[in-house]
Amino acid sequence: MDAVVSHDGFTSEVIPLRHFFGTRQVPSGLEAFIRLGEVTVGPPSFPFIASLKQIHSTRVVVIDSPVTLGAMSDGEADALVTNQPNLLLVVRTADCVPVLMVDPKVGVIGAVHAGWRGAVGGIIPRTIQTCVEQFGADVANLHVAIGPSIGLCCYEVDAPVIEPLHSGYPDWQGVLQETSNGKGMLDLKQLLWHQTLSSGIPEGQVERLEYCTRCREDLFFSYRREGKVMGTMMSGIILPGD
Repeated sequence: MDAVVSHDGFTSEVIPLRHFFGTRQVPSGLEAFIRLGEVTVGPPSFPFIASLKQIHSTRVVVIDSPVTLGAMSDGEADALVTNQPNLLLVVRTADCVPVLMVDPKVGVIGAVHAGWRGAVGGIIPRTIQTCVEQFGADVANLHVAIGPSIGLCCYEVDAPVIEPLHSGYPDWQGVLQETSNGKGMLDLKQLLWHQTLSSGIPEGQVERLEYCTRCREDLFFSYRREGKVMGTMMSGIILPGD
């Protein structure tokens, strides 16, 4: 499936409500409304915005009641889930993987920042489990979109990544191509794809946007390409109001 580009960025065909995977250029102006670890007032199209202080963890923050503005009590984490309308969940990436999910029948959404630590630690299964346990979501109804990130073509890793992958992920050979000198090429999106399907999500309700952030300098920031954080892309999802 080919992604669609809207005024906010790339969208996925499997997510049936407003969402976006941003680029270097869009969504324009949204960053001014974001405070890390806080809930803020957004522009008219996004009445409230929640954004985390991302720490490469497997922590999931649940927002299950009407939001209050200001610092979140658990603002340091890497996944957000909510059943509250008019609240945009935002994650930021610059090679890591943004993942968006929704159960449209019960009205719950999630946004995840998944680097290799979070992926190997199981942040995607944990977020799915949170949607089920906290909000009564059904894995048969969940839709998951895996957004632009660094690709297998460009993601060379070494022992600090390979060793925990070997010990923590039994099917590591399906996502890691070992080369030489203790290094290898990691397919981070494939790892998340495997974990999503293993959690029980139907394959037809999972999509991967096959863009490499390091290759596509015209579209994306990339920590690997630039050697430092020059900027981040924003990805978000929101439940409509009544």
